[in-house]
Amino acid sequence: METRMKHKAAILGQVRDVDGGLWDVRDIRDTKHGFDLLFGSPTPRLGSYRGGPPRLIATQPLVDFWEAHRTTFGGILFDLPAGRTTLKRVRRRLGFHYLDDLSDFWRERIEDLQTLSAREFAARHNVGLHVVSETRFRLLGRRARKLDWWRKARPLKILRSNITLREMGEKLNISISQAKRLSDRARQER
Repeated sequence: METRMKHKAAILGQVRDVDGGLWDVRDIRDTKHGFDLLFGSPTPRLGSYRGGPPRLIATQPLVDFWEAHRTTFGGILFDLPAGRTTLKRVRRRLGFHYLDDLSDFWRERIEDLQTLSAREFAARHNVGLHVVSETRFRLLGRRARKLDWWRKARPLKILRSNITLREMGEKLNISISQAKRLSDRARQER
């Protein structure tokens, strides 16, 4: 009579998770992000047994990686050598939720969104320019300058000066094409 026994994965070491729990490490997977994913099971306590396949261990490097990419859209959150469902379960347990995190990101920076130009906001907060423009429109509505804003003393002085259109655009926070159009009008109305 032949007896079948399940193969028990060897314990490679022990590690503490972010909550302080001690785990037996049974599988180590390299990532391209500079840290390893560890899989294992909680160390058994007297009288308890936790069977089943090794589970993803929520290590500090994994949490740091997700923290650094809280609002990054795209596949990077799941660009790890583990199943998507496994990653989602651990993220949920640790309190990561992409839409909530993104909402918090914009809420914390709403004042900058109101006062800075889209280009300045994008540079300061490392966000794409088109994302800033779309989000600003959704959160704050259409933003336009008052009619004839360029006819005030400071803008007129800049528009009539001999600086480049790029410099005009930067000083007035307008595009080069708008700087050309307004400088032509300012010089005509002299």
